[in-house]
Amino acid sequence: MLRLVSVFMVFSSFFWGCGLKNENKAEVSIFPDGEPSLYFLGEVDSDITTSCGQATPATTTTGTTGGTTGTTGGTSGSTTNNTRFTVISQLIFKTKETLNLRFTYDSTQIQGKIDPQQGFVLAGGLFGKTVQGTQGTVEWFNQGINIDTALQSAQQISFFNLEITLNGTYSTTATSTTNILNSCNTLDGVNCTSGTSTTQCFTSDNRTCLVQNTTSDAKSVIIRGTLKCNAPNIVPQ
Repeated sequence: MLRLVSVFMVFSSFFWGCGLKNENKAEVSIFPDGEPSLYFLGEVDSDITTSCGQATPATTTTGTTGGTTGTTGGTSGSTTNNTRFTVISQLIFKTKETLNLRFTYDSTQIQGKIDPQQGFVLAGGLFGKTVQGTQGTVEWFNQGINIDTALQSAQQISFFNLEITLNGTYSTTATSTTNILNSCNTLDGVNCTSGTSTTQCFTSDNRTCLVQNTTSDAKSVIIRGTLKCNAPNIVPQ
C-alpha cells in the first residue's frame, strides 16, 4: 500500500530571461484509487534535464494569394504561421522520479491535451511505481511556455510553467527504478520497430512500449500539480 510521503527540499534559484524567479520545482499530488494520496515537492535536476523539452510543428497552415499585373505578371503570397506544436518533455527530479510527457501546444489556447497515443509515463523515485496513461490536460496560461511560433521547425524549450492533470494506471505489484525513458517508433503501439513510423511510444528497454496497464491488479490514478522547468543552457529562439 502506498504511504503518504512528503519530501521537502531546498530549491535552487534561477532567473528567467524576463526577470521572474524560477525554482525548477514541482508540486505534484498522486491520487491512487482506494489508496492514500502521495504528495511530493521535487526539484527538476537541471544537471540531467538539459532541456525542458522539444517542440515540433504539429500541422502546417499556409495561405497564398496571387494576382497578375501588367504584361509580365506577378504573384504575391503570404504564409500563416502554424500555432500548434507537439511537445515531448522528459523531466528528471532530484528525488529520482522521471516524467515523460507528450502533449499538444497551441499558442491561441491556454491548455492542450495529452497525446492519445504516446501519452505520459511517471516512473521511479520514492513513488516506486510506473504510471502510464494517454488522457489528461496540460495548462500553460499566459506565456507559460516559450515556444516561438514563427519558427516552423523543431526547437528546444528553455523554460515552462505548467499545470497538469493526468489520468493513468499502475500495477500494485510491479515497481520501477527507471530513470531514463526513451522514445521509439512503433507500428502496433506495443512493440518498438527499427523502421519508420508515424507513431511513437515511450520505452525503457527499446523493445516494447510502456502502455496503459490493463492487468488484473491495475489501479487507476490521477496526477495533479505544477511543473516548473528552467534549462539555463538553452537559449530561447
